Amino acid sequence: MAYNLADYSRLADSDLKRGVVDIFRRESFAMDVLSWEDSDTLSIQAIRTKELPDVGFRKINEPFSAGKGTVEPIQERIFDMGGQVDVDKLLVRAKSITDQRALQTDMYTTALAYNFSDYFINGQPTVDEDGFTGLYYRIANYVPTQVVAAGGLDVSPDCATLDVGFQTLLDHLQSLIHKCDGHKCDDLFMNSTMYLRLMSALRQLNMYATTKDSYNRTIVTYGEGGPKIHDIGCKADQLTEIILDTEHDTTGALTGGNSTSIYAVKTGEKYLMGFQLYGIEVNDIGMLEDGVTYRTVIDWPVGLYHIHPRAFARLHGVVAA
Repeated sequence: MAYNLADYSRLADSDLKRGVVDIFRRESFAMDVLSWEDSDTLSIQAIRTKELPDVGFRKINEPFSAGKGTVEPIQERIFDMGGQVDVDKLLVRAKSITDQRALQTDMYTTALAYNFSDYFINGQPTVDEDGFTGLYYRIANYVPTQVVAAGGLDVSPDCATLDVGFQTLLDHLQSLIHKCDGHKCDDLFMNSTMYLRLMSALRQLNMYATTKDSYNRTIVTYGEGGPKIHDIGCKADQLTEIILDTEHDTTGALTGGNSTSIYAVKTGEKYLMGFQLYGIEVNDIGMLEDGVTYRTVIDWPVGLYHIHPRAFARLHGVVAA
């Protein structure tokens, strides 16, 4: 059975754990939209659809032709996300309007959430073998047809033909969603610049609509009942956008131009899923043997996997800044 972070918050067995889960939900839309299922091993193996079988009609008095689809084995790993939050007892015992242990735990958990969002898009096994694989690498290496190229479409505020640009942007956005299975997706992820330009386009073209997420936040959707639109945010340095405005305008490479991307994602069973060795653990270790340090340990061994080849897609080459 799969759970989401809203479930983990309701089922938390301590206020400390509930607080960590709620920070994850607050700071990372990527973590919040995923469903998580348990795995009893450090890796999972599955079969992913690659090509459908050849089919056809038969002639009378002749048998049907045999056919089978092409599949490929996949293996996805667990990666342990977490850390130790250490606070000196002098800071804990000194008078302050702020609980220092709570503050440091909040800050550490926030950084973990930002880091997860970064790997959700940018995780590459060739760059960091100790982190899970993100959407950019999955699309480029596993499903390269799941791409829509905007070719440097300019929708920046100083564009001379902005009305036409916005119309073309929505055409490309519809093509992006059409790439996903069933020609629908659940969520759209982009950076803050692209998010603000898309908000402007939706308002001007009467496509602006909202809904409430499981955290009771107001989320903009692409039209009534359409996919939810998210600003994926910054890396843990709080300065660097996770999805840059310096991608290549035509090739889609992550550097070499002045454009950006939008990712469409379909979540749930056989699409993009999270899996875990066990649920989020938050343990207050208390005072360490050194006699001067209080420690809290956050531990969550997780991974991502997808079965369906049209679980996500990428629109690249949009100039928004």
